[in-house]
Amino acid sequence: MNLIKIIISLTLFSSILSAQKLEKVSIQLDWLHQFQFAGFYIAKEKGYYKNQGFDVSIKEYNSDINVVEDVLKKKSDYGVGKSSLIIDRLENKKVVLLNAIYQTSPMVLITKKDLNITKPSELKNKKVMLTSDARSAASINSMIMSQGLELEDINFQKHSFNLDDLINGKTDAMGCYLSNEPYLLEKKGIKYNVLNPSDYGFDFYGGIFFTSEDELMNHSKRVRKIYRATMRGWEYAFNNIEETAKIIYEKYNTQNKSLESLIYEGQVLKKLSKIEDGLLGKLDKNKIKEMQRLYILLGFGDKNIKIPKVEDFVYDSLNILYSLNQKKYIKQTKIKLLSDNNFPPFTMMVDNKVQGIEIDYWKLIAKRLNLKNSEIEIVNNSKKSLEKIKKNPNLIKYAFSKRDKTEITALTDSIAEIKIGLASFMDTPYISDINELNGKKIAIIKYTSYYKMIKKNYPKINFVEVKNAEEGILLLKEKKVYAIVNKIPALNYTISNKGLNDIKIIGSFDEKYDLKLVVNAENKMLINLLNKAIATISEKDRESISSKYYSIVYQKNQDYKELYKILIPLIILLLFIFRSNRVMNKEIKRREEVELQLNKVANIDSLTNIYNRRKMTSIFDNEINRSKRYKRELSIIFFDIDNFKLINDNLSHSHGDKVLKSISTLIKNSIRKTDFFGRWGGEEFIIILPETDKEKAGVIANLLKEKISKFDFDINRPVTCSFGITSFNETDNKDSVLTRVDHAMYYVKKHGKNDIKVV
Repeated sequence: MNLIKIIISLTLFSSILSAQKLEKVSIQLDWLHQFQFAGFYIAKEKGYYKNQGFDVSIKEYNSDINVVEDVLKKKSDYGVGKSSLIIDRLENKKVVLLNAIYQTSPMVLITKKDLNITKPSELKNKKVMLTSDARSAASINSMIMSQGLELEDINFQKHSFNLDDLINGKTDAMGCYLSNEPYLLEKKGIKYNVLNPSDYGFDFYGGIFFTSEDELMNHSKRVRKIYRATMRGWEYAFNNIEETAKIIYEKYNTQNKSLESLIYEGQVLKKLSKIEDGLLGKLDKNKIKEMQRLYILLGFGDKNIKIPKVEDFVYDSLNILYSLNQKKYIKQTKIKLLSDNNFPPFTMMVDNKVQGIEIDYWKLIAKRLNLKNSEIEIVNNSKKSLEKIKKNPNLIKYAFSKRDKTEITALTDSIAEIKIGLASFMDTPYISDINELNGKKIAIIKYTSYYKMIKKNYPKINFVEVKNAEEGILLLKEKKVYAIVNKIPALNYTISNKGLNDIKIIGSFDEKYDLKLVVNAENKMLINLLNKAIATISEKDRESISSKYYSIVYQKNQDYKELYKILIPLIILLLFIFRSNRVMNKEIKRREEVELQLNKVANIDSLTNIYNRRKMTSIFDNEINRSKRYKRELSIIFFDIDNFKLINDNLSHSHGDKVLKSISTLIKNSIRKTDFFGRWGGEEFIIILPETDKEKAGVIANLLKEKISKFDFDINRPVTCSFGITSFNETDNKDSVLTRVDHAMYYVKKHGKNDIKVV
């Protein structure tokens, strides 16, 4: 019994410690919980924030809260606001806009249809219920004024937020959200008109995620992580509306909304986000400039005010905000990188200049920081470099081991993760599990930063110590070791530069080497600046730099006399081979034709000339493995021809075959070359769509459904199909996906046919 108590106590203590590791962050909403804020809920519930190291609290709005002041006074770290945040910036409030979820604001005016108010000019002398916050209502006020009315011409009423006031005639028009009130009016059977500012050129943003300039200045890494996790949350929310609505319904439903109304809200807001156009979260700088001018014309801020630069308050992952002291430091200080010049491909001399992966990253960092006074000094001794850094706080070097961090020196954030790989002969199978190496002799370079870590973590591997990569390759060539360990860029470089065509990368360890910079610990200014620049390095930047050194080959001067000695006998040999080949060509072509026919019989459906079930099963296995390995999206569409038996029975099997052939050709010509299409059996077909989520697959299925239903099959009767769509999840296997999509298709068959169902 005591043992059980100890275990429970340890478990609780462990969970407490785990929770303490997460950094607490708060987000203040500008209204009550609803689908309007779905991306934040999803980022929390799906663990996107947690994976970045944050415990995020999402705070609901109440009338005592001023969201902007809350964020500026650090009562909340982040907030959600409207386009009126631009006015706050005009008033010199240091807000920074991170993204705009709604490219068009959902705020509109709604009137009952029987009042026959169809345009803003007809609101003269009418009662309009609108929020008292003129800033929030700026788009509606602009719409009214653009139609020749003065705001004094309208009888504005305090917003009651009670839709019955519009229904019962207490007001003629009401400020509403397209995602909320229209649904309620439709449920009640009440017809209405919408006056939308965007129809009159006042296309304001909605749902702007923002923070303070202080947060971005001092915690740029946190801002970047929160931004990315939030965007991921929004993408998931809009691509999985029903699931998201259910989460809100069960966990965030303080307004007691129905699940149906939340789904409706999500569908409307998805359109306003313009996610299908690739604009989710976008803040267009030109659009913001126009809004700045408009707000000043409407009387917000002094007309003579110096309009702040958009670049200073719209977040850009490549843009770095500096304090005055940081700007001064950059301008006045010479920062120098101390670099080795003989550690290819990280550093090496080419045309009397030091180049390599580390140098490219440093140039990128220097460019991002606008360091005009930066230099590179060659010091081929790490200890000497450390001594120099201790004496001069404006010197830096790359870190080669944990020993580089001392009481006097500090390390920056990770610039890039370098994988540690294995290389062996071409015929050596790929290593999917490092335990496969247990008992095998593996060459490892003794003086590397990862040497002790790898040896400690894999005690069952028989490591053979070598001085350098060349010695390891020599042992490999002599078959004295099974493989050699090194950083993957170094392995790639060695294989490529040494012309080792018989050697390849066969696997990698889970352990990774972090590329960091060593800085004098007292120079907090430089550490902060370097980390800001590192935070701007994208995966695209990293791929560009690493790929540059994956296939470097240096061409050396040739001794042509020796070359002739090789070429002449080679030419004679080639002539002999050419003559022999002429005799063999006919036999080879005959065999190729036989193989082609056998392949066709094995993989191609004879009637429709598309892949058969055997081939599609093989492709699906391969794509599942690829999806698992590279964490890529994978979806499938499964469809069946409706009432196909009636076509065969009433018209003839030849007509049925004609329909099968026509559908096969139609689909084949309508999908991407990277998609796979086949006949599953009878009148059932399957499409495998790599790099496609199920929402996009649903759109494709809908288009195919419409194409088929409108196509003239020349059989004097319509032909339709029922579609099931799903995507592969981490917990799936082939059978579970096929079962799920099959059930989805049969659901459509049982509920009216000629439709799609995404599951």
